[in-house]
Amino acid sequence: MNQKSTAGYGVTVSALTALAVFVNTLALYVSIFATDSCGPARPALRCTGAGLLTLWALPWAGLAAALLCCFGLGLRAARRGATPWPFLPAGALLYAASLAVAWLVMTA
Repeated sequence: MNQKSTAGYGVTVSALTALAVFVNTLALYVSIFATDSCGPARPALRCTGAGLLTLWALPWAGLAAALLCCFGLGLRAARRGATPWPFLPAGALLYAASLAVAWLVMTA
């Protein structure tokens, strides 16, 4: 693997990370309104302290897992001479899964 391709991979992952931070910020904003319907008549997971912490932490944990996959495993593969690019969609799937689970908690 040449250095130009590895640098391109790093720039791509960094740009996608910046986009994911923006999406996580939007998810935090949306999650603020998830508790509007909470009350004694509607007990829901999102209305509890543990549910809110889960709702707020899942996107950031998914981003951390995606970065570990993309940078950790991808650049390790590049050092061995393999291509790091297959780790990019794997990291994106990890991140998307965390957002999907956070959405399920938010709408439960």
